[in-house]
Order: sequence, then C-alpha cells, then structure tokens
Amino acid sequence: MAYFNHAFYKTFVATSTQASASVATSALTAGQLGLVTDSTWQTIAISGGTLPANSLAYLVQGSYYSKDTIGNNPGNGGYQESVKSKGINPKFISRVWATNCISAIQSTASLSLGSNCAPCGKTQFMRLDIKGSPTLRFLNHNAYAIGDSANICCIDGQEFLDPALVSATMAKMVLANPLIKPFIAEGDVNGVSTATLAAGSSYSAANGVATTGGSGSGFKINILTVSSGAIATFSVAARGAGYAVGDVLAVAGGTAGTLTVTALTAGGVVVTATTGAVSVQSVYTIEQALGAAGSGNYVASTDPNGTTKVTATVNFVGAYVDTKFGNCSFDTRDHFNAEPVVIIASILDETGNPCNDCGVATNTPGQMQQTQGENVIRDLILSERYRQSPFNQGNADSARIREIEMSDEILSAVDRTATYKAYYIQHTIPRFNNPSGVFDNDQYVYQVYVKCSDTSANTAVLALINRVIALANTAGNNIALETNSYW
Repeated sequence: MAYFNHAFYKTFVATSTQASASVATSALTAGQLGLVTDSTWQTIAISGGTLPANSLAYLVQGSYYSKDTIGNNPGNGGYQESVKSKGINPKFISRVWATNCISAIQSTASLSLGSNCAPCGKTQFMRLDIKGSPTLRFLNHNAYAIGDSANICCIDGQEFLDPALVSATMAKMVLANPLIKPFIAEGDVNGVSTATLAAGSSYSAANGVATTGGSGSGFKINILTVSSGAIATFSVAARGAGYAVGDVLAVAGGTAGTLTVTALTAGGVVVTATTGAVSVQSVYTIEQALGAAGSGNYVASTDPNGTTKVTATVNFVGAYVDTKFGNCSFDTRDHFNAEPVVIIASILDETGNPCNDCGVATNTPGQMQQTQGENVIRDLILSERYRQSPFNQGNADSARIREIEMSDEILSAVDRTATYKAYYIQHTIPRFNNPSGVFDNDQYVYQVYVKCSDTSANTAVLALINRVIALANTAGNNIALETNSYW
C-alpha cells in the first residue's frame, strides 16, 4: 500500500475535548475530540489516563452532521458516526509537532530624505515596484510606478526644498498610479501622538531618552525640565511605531516615570526637526504634508538644511484585498492568496538609474498567516470525501444539493477568515507479512486544527496531545512535542 515515504492524512477540526474517562464515542458532541481505547470504545482520561494492556488508542471526534443520513433515516454508520483515526500503537508514534499562530503581516516600504537631499532646481525621483502572486494574477506581470518632485518652487535665496514636501509630492503621484493603486496605500506607523505622564523620580534633563513596554517600539522623549528629580516637561524625540492606546511605557534613566498612550499618530510622513542635539518628531498624512488637508497641515521649511535640519520619511504598506466568495458558492478550486504583496522602494537619479547618494529606501517583506481557514476547509472536505461524505460543486444547483446532503454543516464548521493552530501526530503501522514480499509500513498523519482565537480549545487539545506523547514515552518511544518560531 504505502511503498513511498509519504503519509496518509486525516483531518480533525476541534472545538473542545472530552477530558473524562469512560465516555462512549456516541456521546461526543460535534467538534469534541476524545482519546479512546479500543478495549471498551470509551475515552480515557486526558489527565493521567493510561491504555489497557494490548489495546490501541484512537483519536475520535463527534460528527458535525446534525442528521444521521439523507432524509433523516437513522442507521448504523450514518453521517453522525463519530470520526475516527486508525488504531495508534504508542510504540510506533514517530513524531508529534505543532504549528504557531502566526498572523498575517503586511509588507512595507519607506523612503527617507535628508535635509540636503533636494537642492532647488533638481527633480527627485522615487520608484515603487509591486511584485508577488497578487500582482501577477491581477495584471499578468509585475508593476511599478515613478513619482517625482517636479513643480515645487523655491523662494529667492532658498537652497534646498523641504524633504517632507518632496516625499509627500512623490508619494501622492505614486499612489495615484492606476496600475499599482490596488496594491498599496499610505502606511500608518501608529506612533505615539499624545501620552499622559507619571513624573517619577531620580531623572535629569536628557535628549533621546528611550522607553520600554507597550505593543510597539522606538518611542523616545527629550526630558526638557525636571523638578526635584521628577519629569516636569518633555518633547517627543521619536514617535516610534506599532503602539496601541492604553500602552504604558516606562521611561529610562530614572524611577517609576511612565507615559500612558492616549492617542496615536495618523499618517505615513514622519518629519524630524533637529536643532543642535535636540530632535523633535511629528507625523502627518500625505495631504497634511502637502498643506492640502482640512486641518493639521504641515508648514514646509524654506531652510531645511539651516540651523534646524529637517529630515522626512514616507511610508507605504501593501494593501491588496482579493475577491472571495462566501460559503453558499464556495468551490475548493477557488483561488485564495498564500503570498502577500511585495513592495520595493528605490531612489532614482534624473537618468532613471538607482541612486544611493542621498536618501535611504527600506523594504520589509510581508508574511501570510500560518494556517488559514481556507487551507483548513479544503483539508476537511478532502478528509470527509475519503469517508464517502458528499460535497457537490461545479453545478448550477450545487448550493441546493449541498443543503440537501448537509455539506453546508461541514462548511460552517470552519471559519474561512480565521487563523488556525495545527497539531500533528505521525505514526506507522508495520506490515510484518506482505503479499508482495516487500516489508514496508503504512504511515499516517493526523492533523487537528483549532482556531487560534479559541484559547480554551487550544489548551484542551494541547493537553490531549501531551497525553499521547506520555503514552508513547511510557511505551519506550522517547518523543517530545516539536515546535519552533517560524511555523
């Protein structure tokens, strides 16, 4: 049967477990997973349970079907028959591993310009490349757009253009390009806009003082004045990124000084004004940086390379959203994204060649969530088809047929928009006598999916998995749960 190094997969989607002993498989509710012995066909206790001698363990899950057969004609082995694995001899378990709940991360790109990067009379150019499977599928090719800073005028005696104004002008032109517009948006850094101060003690005036804590990073303040060691006044040296309202940030350099975030920045143009050793940072939207917003507009400097030096960074984020059909018209052949948009920013000279003399372009790749609900529903349907459970698709009346055959109950068991954690058990069944004369093993992998947001279910399933590992170790098969940081 299995003359190759692959395994037969079976899928379970668990919402809870049966932790008690001596519960019949027929009593398992929909989505409830239990560890069963074939000596009684009842569950063993997840906490401290053992297998009777000469018996096998089974993963058994309550069926998601609400009726036993089509037409509600009950009978043995119908739709409500519990879902069972092959018999598992703990001695032959070879691997147990689990994935992480990795969320999707959008790709980002940024372009930074220094105070002397935009001389008057010289046009700046920025190129933004959009790559990846979403672009190829949408356009049949990768795409790019070029933005420039033409038509920005200097006043008499001005040497350099304000880099914030230049960056915003180029960014607006790029974002308006119809080819790449569906794939990118202005990046919102979510820096700290305002925060409530708890003054603390043992501080002294200093610039660029770091903070720790919260959900983001990079927020720094200038401690301007202190009163008996307590922070009296401060300015923001760096807004940071990735924060949330309510974050409590500890101020370094003293005791018990904290800042509680009360509002976040909006916009992707980060402007830093440095006078001597003191930097003050602000964040604007592209429209505000251009002076075209209804309020909060940035006032461009006419001497950005003078006593106060102005630098600016404009941020972009991958923002493509693919078309998806709902469960009513779901088809396993429907496309779903498994790769994020890739954004690559670069600086060009007036001839169109890459230029690194002034300004810095950075790019951060995106990341897809580890196990999407789209993967889970396809795995579950495949596993159910092995059990001869029907799933009609491709016909004009497939939605009606699925309602009749109760396939909709399988579709509703999985949240296609959610991320799932997966647990895997791999074991072999030795064949000591084979008609072909070849000694080989059948290999099986059981994948148990649990929604990442369901904390209680994850805790319960992990306990069950650890009980399987304990049974394997008791049988002399020394294994452990395999995990790592990237799957």
